[in-house]
Amino acid sequence: MRALALSALALLAPLGVAGAQVRHPVLDSTVRLRGAVWTQIGRIEHSSDKTSNQVYNNFEDNWQQAAGLSLTAAGRFGPHWEGAFGLGMGVGHNARGDVSVANNWYAVTSSFVGEARVTWTDTVKDNRLQSSLGFFPYSYSPENKDLGLYLLRGSVYPGFLLSGFEARHATAGANIFGGLFRFGRGGLTNDVLVVSETDMRPYFDLSFADVVTWQARPSLQVGAGVNFYRALPRNPAPGKNCDNLYSNYTQVPDLTSTENCVILDTIAVDTAGGTAMVDTVTGGLQGIKAMARFRFDPKIAWGFTGSGPWRFGAQDLVLYGEAALLGFRNYPKYYDDRSRRLPVMLGVNLPAFGWLDKFSLEVEYYRSPHHTDYGKTEASSSWLPRPASINTARDDWKWALYASKVVRGNLRLSGQVANDHLRTFGAPDLGSTTYAEALTTPRDWYWMLKLTSFF
Repeated sequence: MRALALSALALLAPLGVAGAQVRHPVLDSTVRLRGAVWTQIGRIEHSSDKTSNQVYNNFEDNWQQAAGLSLTAAGRFGPHWEGAFGLGMGVGHNARGDVSVANNWYAVTSSFVGEARVTWTDTVKDNRLQSSLGFFPYSYSPENKDLGLYLLRGSVYPGFLLSGFEARHATAGANIFGGLFRFGRGGLTNDVLVVSETDMRPYFDLSFADVVTWQARPSLQVGAGVNFYRALPRNPAPGKNCDNLYSNYTQVPDLTSTENCVILDTIAVDTAGGTAMVDTVTGGLQGIKAMARFRFDPKIAWGFTGSGPWRFGAQDLVLYGEAALLGFRNYPKYYDDRSRRLPVMLGVNLPAFGWLDKFSLEVEYYRSPHHTDYGKTEASSSWLPRPASINTARDDWKWALYASKVVRGNLRLSGQVANDHLRTFGAPDLGSTTYAEALTTPRDWYWMLKLTSFF
């Protein structure tokens, strides 16, 4: 009954209901309700990879459909304390290219915690202090709409990137499970984060990050950060035996499956004519990420305004970019070149003159030689990539064209055309992805449209 009531409140959003406020009888505080309901549809127009999601899947012409709703209650309960708690549900379908379920295009649902946090804020002289604990949204670069944000999403070894249309890392959705401790003074902000892993298995390893942002002048913001990724693992490094019997992931067979857990650095031929592993290199998922970024608004720097219908919007012409190093330590064979662990992205908000709230073009260059599938990590906690020999097609360049507009105050239209790191949903639920990127060559691309109503 309670779930039905929550759903009913969220479904009021299309009717234009304003955010509700309820007086809490115990805390003597006003609790604000906010919610959203959305639906989206899209299609992978071209994909060169026909087999990565096991041998049965074909991403080509794959329709993508999803819908969902969320409801969050937030309120203050003291001069320095605030909290929020929200739940949501998403509905999608199995990948239509999955032959094994071609006759079962049933909807699959997934419930999620949209937010669950407590936040303390205070100002001591000129110092701004804040701390949050729980599950909450965080982005050190709100300008990014698809690519980038390398410091807090994706892995180090094997170094795969995550992105996609309105992924939770690039929206206001909760994406940090852990703690945030912030210090600010003037134009300088320093964020220290403790992050429990919830994106890729093994879950709940702890990472420790420090993100510094400096508003150097009204038109220029720069930032940098470091992330000690999985510095405190829930379990020790898997070593030479990392098979995970709890996973049902079936990987595409490869000729070097003996390198599931270790790198065979040297293989010798014994006197009997066979082969012997003379040396192996062990490692783990742990590593250090480093990031640098900028945001520049030429309208402020050079006084651009425009006039009449050609007047620039607040986001128009803004330039932004980010670069990261995924792992300082080299390992033989797979991770012996730091320049191939260095993704770089640039973005620009194209002039929309008020017709759109956001109209951005983002491009990325990343020379990783590895196949874009982290199935070995999910199945075996393996720190080694799938060999590129499985699929020699490799797209070093990625791009995304994104647009959004809020109409009538509470109705948001958004869409994207892209060749990014999209991974589709698959069985058994929305939390299970195909692990492999759907787009692996410059010819591959998809489009997506979304309608969101919120209050």
